[in-house]
Amino acid sequence: MIRLAYLCAYALVAALGEALVARPASLWLRSQGLFHPALAWEVPYGSLLAASAAALALFTVWLGSHTAMGRKPVLPLHVAFLLLVGICLALRSASGEPRPPPDPAPALVSALAAAAAELDRSYASLYASDAAQFASSLAQIAAPPFLRLGRRIPLHARILSAAEGAQLEPLPDDQPGTLYIAISRDRQSAWLTALSLNGILELPPGSPAIAEAHAGTHSAPGADPKIPSYTPVRSGK
Repeated sequence: MIRLAYLCAYALVAALGEALVARPASLWLRSQGLFHPALAWEVPYGSLLAASAAALALFTVWLGSHTAMGRKPVLPLHVAFLLLVGICLALRSASGEPRPPPDPAPALVSALAAAAAELDRSYASLYASDAAQFASSLAQIAAPPFLRLGRRIPLHARILSAAEGAQLEPLPDDQPGTLYIAISRDRQSAWLTALSLNGILELPPGSPAIAEAHAGTHSAPGADPKIPSYTPVRSGK
């Protein structure tokens, strides 16, 4: 009877500790993109919360196995167990509520605008088809909150040559943050789209965010392609 009461008491304490950290620890783990790209939740002390949850679960199993085999856990095990519960409580109190990931759309729209401007700057009767030329411009844009294996996925450009229009479907193995720069066969036109977490970036009311470039001018992402957002200054004689 005493052993049963002992087990119930420690099970309740363990359940309390796990309940405190389970949700933020789970959100942090899912945000790391361990199996596929993910949007990063803002979870202060996320790694410590996950480690504490795992350690508490292991200690609970260890204590339970000791008791099940008729062995009385020694005092240091009791102290360590209660200390872990206290750590869980302190971390949960300090971390506050997890915050949802920021919307990646503004960063992707900024990246499209920067890439379109770079495309026009390099226009010299033809649009260049070199993805490396966009690296500097995209590096100045804060990367969207996409994570893969715990690391932020950088923005990068992918050139699609001899295109007839914008790329509106993700290509195999491309990760979020990829900018598709589709250049026409005559290299006088280009269409830019961005890959978000669940497909090509769309803007309200659900239309693809396309920036169109023609002969050195481009439209803003999602705007009327007939209204250029930048007109190069041409020097006259």
